[in-house]
Amino acid sequence: MKKIILSIGLGLVVTYASAQVVNSTKLYIAEGAVVSLGSDVTNNGEITNNGKLHLKGDLKNNAKLVSKGEVNFDGQSPQTVSGTTKAEMSRIAVENDINLQTPVSVSDEVSFRKGIVSTYNESGLELGENATTSGASDMSHVAGVMSKTGNGSFEFPVGDGTNLKSFEVSKMNGKTLEAKYVANNPMDVSADLDYDVESINQTEYWVLKSNDNSSVDVSLKDKSDVAYLKSGVWVKDNSRINVSSGNKDGAMFTSGTGRNITKEIGVWPNPTQGEFNLKLTGMRDTDNISVDLTNQDGRVVMKMSGTVRELRKAYTLPNGMVTTNLTVRVINGTEAMTQSLILNR
Repeated sequence: MKKIILSIGLGLVVTYASAQVVNSTKLYIAEGAVVSLGSDVTNNGEITNNGKLHLKGDLKNNAKLVSKGEVNFDGQSPQTVSGTTKAEMSRIAVENDINLQTPVSVSDEVSFRKGIVSTYNESGLELGENATTSGASDMSHVAGVMSKTGNGSFEFPVGDGTNLKSFEVSKMNGKTLEAKYVANNPMDVSADLDYDVESINQTEYWVLKSNDNSSVDVSLKDKSDVAYLKSGVWVKDNSRINVSSGNKDGAMFTSGTGRNITKEIGVWPNPTQGEFNLKLTGMRDTDNISVDLTNQDGRVVMKMSGTVRELRKAYTLPNGMVTTNLTVRVINGTEAMTQSLILNR
């Protein structure tokens, strides 16, 4: 065991190879200095790194660790980051397998080179608003939980430890999103598909969580269509996902194949003597719609609102109406569909 009480200055290269390094006071690494710690490190004091720090063993961080320089995880065997305190770093280089048992936050860049970053429970890799990543591949990515705060777009470099399964999120609007990849069958979560989803991937899905209520757009690396779980049903809705802080399980999505469905309305019999049926196709039974009938003068003679299931039925025109041409209009969201109906009395 070795106690370090020192400041390492410009241009120096220092290597420690003891069985264990325990820092109980202050360790300061100046800009331009290179330090290689070839053993496990326990920080009970304060570490400030403005240079380049090579970690060859495990890191147990129980106190303040702030790195505005670069930290390289490049040991010869898998490394662990643990302890009671989050490690705050500007730039890290992943050159070895790392198991995060306590969070590591990165404000500038994560350079994936060779090694998998795995996480323990919810102790993940946390990227700040201006943080970026580079070099993610099958050989180097995050297997487990990671989060990103920011605006615009970001590609989450997640996977299963063997294959990179990244996806991109846009319209983050300053939110913090937590993401992970799950190599399980999403049909085990729910086997219900929406009317416009023909099939979904049965080997994998992704999970997004938010610290706020928001909606984001997601796209998969292979450009497949996206289906996400909404109220227990896999739906397809232009890849926009509602991410709610109240959903403890997070928003789940996977790749899927959609059906080419056209929204249509119809009426029969046409002409009618007063009774007609309304056909509504290509819409969810639970969609809220409005239906109105107007005469040739543009006056509304009937008006109804409700769900598709409720309004897909037979109707009777008022008894006082005489032979005329009517227009049936159905409004579903921003779409309006019309159909002519002839009353012949």
